[in-house]
Amino acid sequence: MESSAAGVFCSRMLSMVNREDVNAIVQAQRHMLDRFEKTNEMLLNFNNLSSVRLSQMTERYLNHTRALVEMKKDLDSIFRRIRTLKDKLSKQHPEAFSSIRASVDVEDEEFDPNPKSLLPLSDAPEPSSDSSNTSPTLLTPGASGDSEDTSLIKEQVDGHAQLVTEGGGE
Repeated sequence: MESSAAGVFCSRMLSMVNREDVNAIVQAQRHMLDRFEKTNEMLLNFNNLSSVRLSQMTERYLNHTRALVEMKKDLDSIFRRIRTLKDKLSKQHPEAFSSIRASVDVEDEEFDPNPKSLLPLSDAPEPSSDSSNTSPTLLTPGASGDSEDTSLIKEQVDGHAQLVTEGGGE
């Protein structure tokens, strides 16, 4: 009885399922399998291309890094030589270097990175209603003592003050 009851149960279950629906499900599964295989192949190709590009870029990166390290060594050597030459010259000609240091100190005193003549925007007077005023105003002439014509110019552009340095040839 068991085999006949099991056989009857299976036949009734099979009769409940539509063969067309089962075929449609199998067809959809095959279609999805094909798509997954194509996607997998595309991902493998992408991974292979990416690994090739990574190895190329790694090699280029290492070459650039080596070049930068070599340039830094060269620049360090150059600056060390310049310092050595500067020290030798300062020992051979101390009077020339003392006058140079004095003129550099004077120029440093004249150069103020935050000039008091330019007020912060919160303390600045209101700009005139004529916003087309872009005429430069001379602040101070250069005091370098040589034939070089340098001067600081305050230029107001759209209500913002800017310092502009005009200089002659060297």
